[in-house]
Amino acid sequence: MLIGDANGFMVNATVKALEKASYEVLTVMPDVDEIYKLKQTPDIWILYVEDLDEELVKVLTYCKDTVGGRGAFFYLIGNPEDIKEIMKHVPDSLVKKVFERPVNNQDLIKELNHVVDRDELGEITRSILIVDDDPTMVRMIKNLLSEKYRIYMANSGMNAITLLVKNKVDLILLDYEMPVVDGSQVLEMIRSEPATRDTPVIMLTAKDDRESVMKVLELKPEKYLLKSMPPNMWVKEIDDYFRSKM
Repeated sequence: MLIGDANGFMVNATVKALEKASYEVLTVMPDVDEIYKLKQTPDIWILYVEDLDEELVKVLTYCKDTVGGRGAFFYLIGNPEDIKEIMKHVPDSLVKKVFERPVNNQDLIKELNHVVDRDELGEITRSILIVDDDPTMVRMIKNLLSEKYRIYMANSGMNAITLLVKNKVDLILLDYEMPVVDGSQVLEMIRSEPATRDTPVIMLTAKDDRESVMKVLELKPEKYLLKSMPPNMWVKEIDDYFRSKM
């Protein structure tokens, strides 16, 4: 789906280039009501920014709440000034890649082909939900794991439960220390629902003292991971976990 004015010359050129590359392109104006009416939402969203106005800010908010949660691929096209302003309204973790306007359509197609080819070849076969109220932590984990896994994100326990109603995932990375509804309460809710009770959960904790670790282990997660571990260990730990279940 490409969000932009299809009557504009540059947007129309991008649409034609994508169609020539065998992509089926659904174009929609940057209007929340129009996007909401769509019966089918694709896994690839492209927002072509020509005018950063109040309505576009509403679209960005909608994308942040909808696209980010369901693990879709989200791309931005715009001039540097607009992109800088847009990033104030959406988390870095939402945006897969940014293209400056005027976009080189071949570069865009090359990026999309890479994502689609990996999906069709089965290289992205596992999905992971990251549940953490710290956006920096979520962004870091997503950046590390998104090359091999489809990533969903939730910034609170309640958002995670809502997302799990509509999306089945293979693993949940759940922060133990969260405000309002903490990790233990979220885990209890996950295990109380027939649709999610068998979904494996790995707890995340920033505390490595014995008492804190024992509290986490009492919940009987698949395992726990320390947030302070080196970046290269995140992929290894997740790879090893899935490998052990084969």
